[in-house]
Formats: sequence, structure tokens, C-alpha cells
Amino acid sequence: MAGYGALLLRLTAANFAVNGVSNTYYLLAAYLSCLGLDDPRAAGLVLGSYYAASTLSRPFVGWVVERFPFRFSFLLGSSILVAGSAGVAFSGDSLAGLVLWRSVTGVGASLFIVALTTYQTLYVSESRQGSSFSLTSAGSIAPLVTIVPIAEALLAAKHPFLYILVPVAVSLSCLFLSLLFGKDETPIQPGEKPGSYGELFSCRPIMTLFLSAILFSLADAAMLSIAGLAHSKGLIASGFISANAGLSVLIRLTTFRLMDRLPLMSLAAPSIALTSAALFLASFAGTNLLFTACGVLFGLGMGFGFPMHLALIGDVAPRHLRVKTSSMIWFFMACCFFISPLLVGHLAAASSYENAFRLFGGILLLAVPVLHFGLWNPLVQKSGEKALP
Repeated sequence: MAGYGALLLRLTAANFAVNGVSNTYYLLAAYLSCLGLDDPRAAGLVLGSYYAASTLSRPFVGWVVERFPFRFSFLLGSSILVAGSAGVAFSGDSLAGLVLWRSVTGVGASLFIVALTTYQTLYVSESRQGSSFSLTSAGSIAPLVTIVPIAEALLAAKHPFLYILVPVAVSLSCLFLSLLFGKDETPIQPGEKPGSYGELFSCRPIMTLFLSAILFSLADAAMLSIAGLAHSKGLIASGFISANAGLSVLIRLTTFRLMDRLPLMSLAAPSIALTSAALFLASFAGTNLLFTACGVLFGLGMGFGFPMHLALIGDVAPRHLRVKTSSMIWFFMACCFFISPLLVGHLAAASSYENAFRLFGGILLLAVPVLHFGLWNPLVQKSGEKALP
């Protein structure tokens, strides 16, 4: 138990650190303004370059993780993070430099996260996958209420250079944490060959997980447009957002043991139904209280759904395919965070935010029964997992 506790602490700390780097850059637009770069297009380019590089590099970093010991992948990823964050800090107001080094940090974070997810699916026993991902994903949210407020205070106090050094310091902690992983821990056993992408995409359980993760992430990413809906209705967006974040963290910290006993395959689609229903109902909310209640419903789905989909990697993917499965899960999730706000934005421009959320949430809700009964339930019956009606 002590060994498992130490492993869980290491995984949670690593999740906290790597997300601490990316979350600190949420305030980058304010930092650029301090440098005199007030053009929103420039801010968008600098902010987006990280996500573009992170997304496009996912298949490549999966190849790296597959072929080297985990410690090497962690050290390489964190070293790239340190170099990238330092490059951002010392680029000053050079737009080209900021875009370049932000892209570098995206590659480093991508490598670190894919290695971390794969490591967890392999070195945590299958009976504890649910609880482990529940706790470590809570660690990934924690920087929003710890590191980010400190960084914001530095900007408010007119110390932009101290602010931009925060992600450098946090990325150095990733480098330190990398040394805590064993030298001989590898993703592929001696004599075992990595699986091919052809094998990956011909595996029905993995494809079911990919589709489920895409639908879940489309709903999750619609959060990026919730402020537009709130503004159009004259409501407070933070009510929905805070309720979601608060309940998500609470669920992951208080019900993590329950996650090991829940039928994850049977509950994957219902978690999507909760988040989709919250988006759909939010479009009808006429008061801040009802809007916040929709945020609670969204947080209920998020609290269980996110760690659930990561934990399912260990259930549906054989060991030699887990690296590719992990990298592609993160690839699809990242794509959804580009596609979802784009779709909602175009729908809102064509009609209104209310109709956009009704249509978007409604389509996702209609897809849930197909996913549940047509794809997950047959796998549940084969696995022997208790099926839900």
C-alpha cells in the first residue's frame, strides 16, 4: 500500500506540474499587453501556437515514448519544457520568438503528458485505474487555484518578468520529478513489439473508446463558448464555470475509491449525456441560479467522465498498444478543443448562442444512445462487466 501511495503521489505531482506550466500561460494575453503587444491577433497567435504544436506532435511523441524507457521520455519532455518556457521569458516583445518558443513548450508538454498517461495505464493495477485517474486528474486542476492566482498577483503588481518566470520554475519541477521514475521502467516488455497504427484502428474496443472520448471532449470544449451564451442571456458565466470546476474536483477527491467499483464501460456514455444535457438546458436558463445549476450538472458529468475515459485505456487496449492509444486519445481531445468552439461560433453567428447550444447539445444527446447501446454494451457483455439498462 505504501508503494502504491508513493506512486500515486508521484503521478499526481507530475500532473500538477505539467498542467501548472500550461495553466500559467492562461494569463499570457495580459502579459503581452504589459509588453505593448495589444493586438488581439498577435495574442491569439502566441496562445494558439502552443496548442497547435501540442496537437500535431502527439503521434510523434507516441513514437518516442514507445521506444525509450519512461524516465528518458519524462526527462526529454521536461527539458524541452524548460527550454521553451525560458525562451518565452527571454523573447521579450518579439512575436516570432514568442510563437517559436510557445510551440516548443507545446511539444514538451505533449511528450510529458502522453508518457505520464501511458505510464499510469501500465504501472497502476487494472483494479485501481479508476481511482488513480480520478485523483491525478484532480491534481491537474489544482494549479488553477494555486499557481495561477500567484501569477496573476505578480501581473497585478506590475511585475511581468517575475510572472513569466513562474512557468520556468514549474517546468524545472517537472525535470526534478522525472528523476523519481525508475530507470528500467519501459512501455514495451523485452521481446515484445510495439503495435502498429493499422492494428490500433482495427481494434473495435479502442475505436469505441476513441469515439466516446471525442463526443465527451466536444461537450467539454463547449465550455470555451459558455461566456458567449451567458453574455447573450445577461447572465454571469462564472456561476456555470465555478460550479463545474468545484464539483468536478470535489467528486474526484471524495469518490475516487468508488471509481474502482463502477462499471466504467457502462457509464462512459451516461457521463456524456450529463454534460450534453447541461449544455442543452443552459440555453433555456433564465436566471443565474438555473444557469449555475446547469454548471453543477456539467460538473457531475465532468467529475466522473474525464478520469473514466483515461482509465478505460487500460481496459480496452492491450499493453503493446497503450502508448499509441494514449497519444491518440490526447490527440482527439485536443482536436475537439479546436473544433467545438468553431462549430458553436458558426452556429451562433448563423442564429444565436441559445440556438447554437440547443442544437449542439441536442445532437450530442442523440448520439449517446447509439454509443451506449450500439458500441459500449456489446463490449460490456464480452467483458463480463455489469451492464446498465
